[in-house]
Amino acid sequence: MAEVPVVQILDKKNYFKQALVPLPNAFPLPPLADSSLRIRTEVLSLTSNNFGYAKIGDFFGWWGVHPIPPSAPAPYNDASVYGRTNCWGYAKVLESTFSDVPKGSYIWGYLPIGTLPLDFQVKQATAPNQFIATEPYRQSLLHVYNRYFVLPESIGKEIENKTDGIAYDALVRVMHLTAYLMTEFMFPEDPKQSVYLNPEQADLTDATIINFAPGSKVGLAFTHLLKNERNATKPRRVLGAASDYSRDFVRNTGLYDDVVSTSSDPLDLLSRHETPKDQKVVIYDFGGRAGVARKWASAIKAAYPKVQFVNVGIEISDPSVALSLPSSDPKGIDVSQVNAGDLLVRAMGKAGEVEYFKGLNASWERLREQGFKGLKVNWGEGMEAVKDGWDRLARNEVQSDEGLVFKL
Repeated sequence: MAEVPVVQILDKKNYFKQALVPLPNAFPLPPLADSSLRIRTEVLSLTSNNFGYAKIGDFFGWWGVHPIPPSAPAPYNDASVYGRTNCWGYAKVLESTFSDVPKGSYIWGYLPIGTLPLDFQVKQATAPNQFIATEPYRQSLLHVYNRYFVLPESIGKEIENKTDGIAYDALVRVMHLTAYLMTEFMFPEDPKQSVYLNPEQADLTDATIINFAPGSKVGLAFTHLLKNERNATKPRRVLGAASDYSRDFVRNTGLYDDVVSTSSDPLDLLSRHETPKDQKVVIYDFGGRAGVARKWASAIKAAYPKVQFVNVGIEISDPSVALSLPSSDPKGIDVSQVNAGDLLVRAMGKAGEVEYFKGLNASWERLREQGFKGLKVNWGEGMEAVKDGWDRLARNEVQSDEGLVFKL
C-alpha cells in the first residue's frame, strides 16, 4: 500500500501558522503527460528565505507555484485563505516521459514542501544537465524559479548519508547564484562589463563595503567571492554591521575585516579604519532590520560624498506586521536594486548560457568544498521535523550559526 503523502499548508495571512495535511485520497495519480516528470521532494532547507516567499508571495506569484492539491480536505482546500510555499533542494524523479531525464535520477531546484509527488511538463535547456519547467501557470515566474539541474541516480547515496555537500546544495546554492551574479555581472572586475550599472557605479576599486545582515547566506557568499575570487578592482575592506544575535558568528567566519553592532556609530567606524573621504562607501543591505542600513547611509553621506546603497534582501518580520517597503531612497545617494531573475537573463545573454553556467558551477564547487567557517548543519528527517523547524524559525529560536536541512 502506498504511503499517504503529507504536505505543509500555511495560513497566507499568518504564515507562521502551519498544518501538516495528510492526503489519503491523492492516489491513484493520473497518467503522466508527454514531456513530463513526476518528482518527489527528498531534501530541503528552511531559512528566513522561506518566510520571504510567503511574506511577498502575492507580489511575485509564489503562492501559485505549487497549488493546493485537489484532494486537500476542508478547510485547507480554500486557496483564498491557505497556500503552499516553496523550498530549494533535491527531488527524485519517480516517473518520466522526458527522455533527457530518466526515472531514478535527481533534480535540484525550486520544490514544494511535502511528500506528495508533483507532475510538471518540461523542455531541455541549452546548458547541459538542465531543463526548464513549461507549465503555463508558472510562466509569470522569474526565470531562475523554472530552471532545474539534473543529477545522476548515484547522488542518492550522498543524500542517504546526509553529506555536508548535499546540505550546502540545499542551504546555500541558490544564495551563491545571487552572489555570483552580483560579483561577476553587476559589480564585475572590469566595471565596463556590468550588465546592470554604469562603470562608475559598478567599480568597487578601493571602496569600503558595509554589509547589513552580513551573516545571511547571500551576504556570506558575496563576501566570500569578493575575497577569494577577485584579482583586480578589489575593495579596500569589507565590514559587517550585524545584530547582537549574529555578531559572534559573523566575526568567526573570518570573511570580514571587521564586524560591529548595528548600534555602532558609522562615522566612528569609518574613522577608525582611516577611510579616505574621497573613496566610495558602498552599503549592501541583505535584509537588515528596521531600516538601519538606510539610516547609516544618510549619516555617512554627511561626511563622505561618494555613498552608494544596494538593496539585496528585505527584512522578514512577524506576519502580523504589514509589508513595509521603503517610501523613499536615502537623499542624495545612488541606490541600486539586485534582481537575481533579471540579472540571470542578462548574464546568460552576455556570456552565453553554456559559458555562464560553466563559470557558475565551477565557482559553486569551490565554495561548496570550502564552506563557511562556523556554520553548523542540523539535519532533520520527515515532515514532523520540518514542522518543528518551521516553528523554531517563527519563534526566532534557530541560532545564527545553524543551518536547517531535512531529508523526507
